[in-house]
Amino acid sequence: MDQTRRVLPLAAAAAAAAAALSKPAAACDPDLMDAHLTAVCDGALAPARAALEEALQHATPEEQLVMQRALTVANATCTTGDPVAGARIAAVLARIAGRIEGRAGLKPTDLDALA
Repeated sequence: MDQTRRVLPLAAAAAAAAAALSKPAAACDPDLMDAHLTAVCDGALAPARAALEEALQHATPEEQLVMQRALTVANATCTTGDPVAGARIAAVLARIAGRIEGRAGLKPTDLDALA
């Protein structure tokens, strides 16, 4: 009987814990989490998008097509809420934009952006 008294509260606690774990937590709203992941992805993509728009005027037609396709893929990736893939694409786009602008050369007014 003494052993039953000790086991009964543990069994009740285990049953309560199992019931609590079977329900999703109120703080884990999937729609809210998707919205935050999309915001993170958009935040990573915004500077690359701006650099890309500046570089497009110096890009060849082939480069413009490739960058537009990559930007479309990046936007779709952010919409699906995959910030890792979106950030990876953003880094690649920024790098490509830097190469195109580097090929175009610096103008005296370009250094004003650093101040």
